[in-house]
Amino acid sequence: MAAAAAASALPVTLGRLVSACSRGVLRPPGPGAASLWSASRRFSSQSTSFPQGYVPKTSLSSPPWPEIVLPDPAEETRHHAEVVGKVNQLIATGQYGRLFAVVHFASHQWKVTSEDLILIENELDIACGERIRLEKVLLVGADNFTLLGKPLLGKELVRVEATVIEKTESWPKVNMKFKKRKNYRKKHIIVSPQTVLRINTIEIAPCLR
Repeated sequence: MAAAAAASALPVTLGRLVSACSRGVLRPPGPGAASLWSASRRFSSQSTSFPQGYVPKTSLSSPPWPEIVLPDPAEETRHHAEVVGKVNQLIATGQYGRLFAVVHFASHQWKVTSEDLILIENELDIACGERIRLEKVLLVGADNFTLLGKPLLGKELVRVEATVIEKTESWPKVNMKFKKRKNYRKKHIIVSPQTVLRINTIEIAPCLR
């Protein structure tokens, strides 16, 4: 019976001893140390209590560059309508000068205007003298305005036509391989087909939408 009482009293004694040691370790001796300990506890409690929705100031939350202010949608719509009206007025009166365009053809982009010649390093299945339409137009412009596609302009907005005037071959390119004292020589002549186009007209729609 005495052994059982001693065994039950042992955990209680050990628990009191551990709590007393923890209080002694956490609470430093002396008045000055106690004030520092209380100040550190108060600072830690204040630093961990962030308001709801708090975002720390970092390079991601507040980047060094100035904040971009988006334009007002109503103001942007009004400005767009004003610009379209001015462009329509220039097109209606014909006071826009000479048109130019940027077209995508045969894996290349070409800046062209009327009566330009472009040399394409490819063979087209079109006879000489035939007229074709370049449908992939990225940009068309004049003296006072420029229309950009996203990425292409509509087919009803701009029309670029060209004529095949010549189908020929490029100048021969010789690729020579040689190894001395090995009796090794290889000669390869490269000739690629070419097509010459003449830009006939660049036309724009009479009215922008």
